[in-house]
Amino acid sequence: KGLGKVIRRRLKGVGIDLDDQSYNQRLARIGSSTGSLATIDLQSASDSVALELVRALLPPEWFDLINLLRCEVCTLPDGRKHRLEKVSSMGNGFTFELESLIFWALSASVLDLLGTSDKRLGIYGDDIVIHNSASAVLIKALSRCGFVTNTDKTFVSGPFRESCGKHYFYGV
Repeated sequence: KGLGKVIRRRLKGVGIDLDDQSYNQRLARIGSSTGSLATIDLQSASDSVALELVRALLPPEWFDLINLLRCEVCTLPDGRKHRLEKVSSMGNGFTFELESLIFWALSASVLDLLGTSDKRLGIYGDDIVIHNSASAVLIKALSRCGFVTNTDKTFVSGPFRESCGKHYFYGV
């Protein structure tokens, strides 16, 4: 849990507050009203954070700490050992924060790469709100990193948006 608190504190420094879902919800309302913002949701995101992705994206000291805190092997009911390739499961104390960090880093990188002037970005776990012009590139980047977009809960066009449990149609 200590590592989760450190990541939360660091994310607050870039405008991501994992203690408050209301920013994502406000952005979803704006996106529903104007069409300028897309809401993206992922399938089984916490179960899709691969160890090698974390090694590639994080500084070595951070990776080493995360690797020390994770369970590397599980024992199957028949007694066989199975090596785990995902970093951790939800409920371990830092999975939510780590996935939020990864999704923020990928999203912010896409905005920078595309030179998008609208830098509004909402991240709350796998609930992502980003400028519509960057959504297709972000979805592709997420896919290349092993994440699957939940097409039933991702909205890039039309008057409907959803994030963090709030659903908006034409801003209502």
